[in-house]
Amino acid sequence: MNRTSALRRWTLRGLLALLVLVIALAAAAWGLVRASRPQLDGEIALPGLTAPLSLGRDDRGTLVVEGRTRRDVARGLGFAHAQERFFEMDLVRRSAAGELSALFGEKALERDRTRRVHRLRARLTDRFEQLSGEDRLLLLAYAEGVNAGLHALPVRPWQYLLLRAKPSDWTPVDSLLVISEMYFMLQSGSIEMGFERALLREKAGDAVFAWLSPRGGRWDAALDGSAVSDATMPTPDQLDLRARPAVPGTPVSAPAAGATRAPVAAAPGPARVPTASGAVSEEPTVFGSNNWAVSGSRSTHGGAILANDMHLGLGVPSIWYRAQFQIGSGPGMLRAAGVTLPGLPALVVGSNGTVAWGFTNAYGKWFDWVDVPENAAIKTHQEPIEVKGGATQTLVVVEMDGAPVVTTEGQRRYALHWVAHEGAAYNLELDRMLQVRHVSEALAVAQRAGMPHQNLVAADRDGQIGWTIAGRLWSQPGLAASFGRFTAPTTIRHDWLPTDRAPQVLSPAQGQLWTANNRQLGGDAGELLGDGGFDLGARAQQIRDRLSEKPKHDEDSIGAIHLDDEARFMKTWSARLLAAARTDAGTNPTHRAFVQLLENWHGRADADSAGYRLVRQARLRVLDTLWDAWTAPALGERQADPKRRIRWRNQFEYSAARAVDERPAHLLPPAFASWDALLLAQLDAAARDVAPDGNLGGATWGAANASHIQHVLSKAIPALSRWLDMPSVPQGGDTNLPHVAGPAFGQSERLVVSPGREDRGWLSLPGGQSGHPMSPYYGAGHQDWVEGKRTPLLAGTLVHRITAHRD
Repeated sequence: MNRTSALRRWTLRGLLALLVLVIALAAAAWGLVRASRPQLDGEIALPGLTAPLSLGRDDRGTLVVEGRTRRDVARGLGFAHAQERFFEMDLVRRSAAGELSALFGEKALERDRTRRVHRLRARLTDRFEQLSGEDRLLLLAYAEGVNAGLHALPVRPWQYLLLRAKPSDWTPVDSLLVISEMYFMLQSGSIEMGFERALLREKAGDAVFAWLSPRGGRWDAALDGSAVSDATMPTPDQLDLRARPAVPGTPVSAPAAGATRAPVAAAPGPARVPTASGAVSEEPTVFGSNNWAVSGSRSTHGGAILANDMHLGLGVPSIWYRAQFQIGSGPGMLRAAGVTLPGLPALVVGSNGTVAWGFTNAYGKWFDWVDVPENAAIKTHQEPIEVKGGATQTLVVVEMDGAPVVTTEGQRRYALHWVAHEGAAYNLELDRMLQVRHVSEALAVAQRAGMPHQNLVAADRDGQIGWTIAGRLWSQPGLAASFGRFTAPTTIRHDWLPTDRAPQVLSPAQGQLWTANNRQLGGDAGELLGDGGFDLGARAQQIRDRLSEKPKHDEDSIGAIHLDDEARFMKTWSARLLAAARTDAGTNPTHRAFVQLLENWHGRADADSAGYRLVRQARLRVLDTLWDAWTAPALGERQADPKRRIRWRNQFEYSAARAVDERPAHLLPPAFASWDALLLAQLDAAARDVAPDGNLGGATWGAANASHIQHVLSKAIPALSRWLDMPSVPQGGDTNLPHVAGPAFGQSERLVVSPGREDRGWLSLPGGQSGHPMSPYYGAGHQDWVEGKRTPLLAGTLVHRITAHRD
């Protein structure tokens, strides 16, 4: 009995000691994470300051930097960026340079190889030395601020504690790498599309290729009103599916590459279909944005008004960082407000009190795919890739005339000649936006800017508005010679165009401008930009029409377009599907349920709509089915391999819709007796996709489109999700209407501003301001973004302040 009692006592003591140890370790970990919080109050020392500097924050975490000079403000911004976002900045520079393996180990090695082939750290190290003295000094000042902020933390940023790693200091070249990562983000989709189109043309021939890859149609909304002729429908001699054998069994189209299964909500509803499972297809993501503006003649107060929402992947914290610059003092003080990109000193989008500006991605042709001949003169480079926990790997990079050989197809090799490889594609000209006083000056700055090509829309205090392409332009061979074609080595070089040749629209007669990643111009100007895969114009057209509906606008009516969920584009597909469902609704209860659901659909892509979700999915299945059938003669077994499959792109809508409407017998897939049979088969399959439990009325769009905005570490360590991620909520919106919204993709900011009336402007961001979960600004502003509330553009009352003195 005594031995048993003693054993129990020692067991209890051991358990108690273990519990104390666990608590102590947890407390130590909590203390270390807490010690890495950003500093919000007090005094700091910053190298190189010309005068004391103030770093204030309001209750949303908006950073207000008040300094004597532009470089002083850059130092202060760098300090704040480092304290709140250094880990995110580090990931961006490492991603661009192909250096993630040094932080994450072998799991990141394949990604590093695909990025390192571009040798951007080497290229941009050379470029830094070629920048103007002013640009170099601004980048150096910013880097000094970043490193001061990093070293001022009592403990290194919490993410490095988790990864058992130490951060490396920031360099000016790292800021150029941040620009290059934006090139990857905004242009890599066009590059992939360009390669696939060139392969498709070679295999399908010119006539079928033109049908599969149309360049425009009824949804176009170009600024100059230009239209592109419809693609010529292939004749039976060029493509005839009647000669192909039918595939036995019920036809269900293959999912698009990269498709994912969406969650299904089992809520009560009137329509039911047989239970089945199916894959959910997805429309190709277009990294882009919306922006629009009206001139003073079209506003209620006589001032021009600008709106902008940039569409990017959404995460925690936000990709953007709210900031307000106040440079100088007295009558000459400059105040500018908007969003910055951690890693860069510039205000990316915003207003300086006289001019406001915003961007959308411009899908011109900024690359060449070069067919490398066997006897090509090549040069090799040895690129060492450091791997955490493993041996350093050496990547041999092969280049032809400076263009890296990045892919093979059979025995053929292809090099990528990309504007992002050129030193002249990088500078800090965008920072001059802080000084412009008229739209014409803003357009000139944009045309000189070294940055990924964007549609710039600007508005000024005098009521003027304007558009141009931001980013350096190079010569193009013309659409006939470049669209969907590989380039010969002899034509690899381009000349930089003088800025006076850049297209622009200044003070349009109708008093409005709009862009949404669509084709903007025809004629010679369109030839100058090329075509890198413009988006369908449905978003742009709806924005244009919303602007035209009112003779006069104010900030409220302009801002309402951000959240416009009317699905004008999808209504055309609802009409097609409804007509098909009515053909046998009298005898088929399932199709009668479709008719009921579609007739009762209110025409919006809102969260509680089951009709929208069904129409959307059925359309995707129709496009999948037609694409597979029409490409099979040329591409054959290639389409069965997810890694090699060539996908349809957004402009394929024009050919698919035309075929469904005109119903050519020779283009009908042989598995279907009629075009109505094809539509009904896709409706049936779509119903099984969205409602495997048979509860079609309860399969709402919000259930499939619920937000899923994560921290990068919770993706790798799901247990962290409850502490790091934003709450998931059903949401409306979609890709082909103004309110662009997906689970982890959408409006990364919403801006409305009239220069000179910034106190009435608003700026909403998802994901929060700070990257530290113990910061009061972690997730700040996210709920307002979810609810569509109009967060003020300008900072409110400051609740924290740091005073910086020269070190």
